[in-house]
Amino acid sequence: MVDQAGSSAIDASFGQRLARGVSTFFFAPASARPPAALRVSLSLVLLGQAWLLRTEVMELFAHDGIVQGGLSRYLGGSGAPRASWLVDSLAPWGVSEAACLYALCGLYVASLVGLGLGLFTRSAAVMAWFLHWTLIRSAGTTSYGADTYAHIFLFYLMLVPSGDVWSLDALRKRAGRLPSSAARLGLRVMQLHLCVSYLASGIQKSQGIQWWNGEVLWRALSLPVYQQVDLSWLASYPWICQIAAWTALFTELGYCVFIWPARTRRLWITAIVALHLGIAVFLGLGVFGAIMCVLTVTLFGVSPEPGGGGQWLRFDRVAIWRRRRPAASA
Repeated sequence: MVDQAGSSAIDASFGQRLARGVSTFFFAPASARPPAALRVSLSLVLLGQAWLLRTEVMELFAHDGIVQGGLSRYLGGSGAPRASWLVDSLAPWGVSEAACLYALCGLYVASLVGLGLGLFTRSAAVMAWFLHWTLIRSAGTTSYGADTYAHIFLFYLMLVPSGDVWSLDALRKRAGRLPSSAARLGLRVMQLHLCVSYLASGIQKSQGIQWWNGEVLWRALSLPVYQQVDLSWLASYPWICQIAAWTALFTELGYCVFIWPARTRRLWITAIVALHLGIAVFLGLGVFGAIMCVLTVTLFGVSPEPGGGGQWLRFDRVAIWRRRRPAASA
């Protein structure tokens, strides 16, 4: 009887600690610094992308651009907003296609500026997300992973309190700066999304022999469309590509485990940044590399803890399984 009672008490204590730990992990009041850092950084990267593509608006979005007419609509998918909707609506009024496209792109840039500055933050986030969706669907054949991740995290910025700090809204209202459960929940959802993304990517890559023998890196570095520097000498040292591929696999597969503990988080942030900088430098995927670096650094490298200031790499420590030390007797 005594053993049974003791076991029940232990089970109840364990359940209470688990429930308290889960509640703390997801709902303990937190600062909005991480989503604010994401808001500013992602806006800057997307503004940089817009600048790079400023001379290619007609080629990307016009009906007689790179992919033309009905083929563009078919490949872009149905049910999503498209630039052609605006063009067709304003054509009877004598508004040219070029004017519509440049106006649409101008609004997109303005929404990113507003989002980055934190001016009417939530409205700017909604507009940036919708216009980004419209543009990537209008040029569906040219969009890739960078556009997908940008679209997903612009969506999150519509929901999280990213304008509570480091924004013109916070200066204008002088309110909304207190830690909140919404900030913690939003941060955890975005962190878990990133963990699942890297885990899924690592599992998918590990299923192919090309990632184990390094062939996939050799092929990518040799393709003319990606080649930035001549690395043909790697053919004489195949073990370099093999070790690099193993390192990339280990970094992605271990992300969801080693990004959480404070002892290994700096190492994994550094590894992820190095991985994506390598992709940017050697494959020319600069926007993709910048977005992925921004996601990890802002979501895991900026402290959400109240009173933590603006310190980077000052991590929160939430332990579901940790027992509290018994209070010392008087």
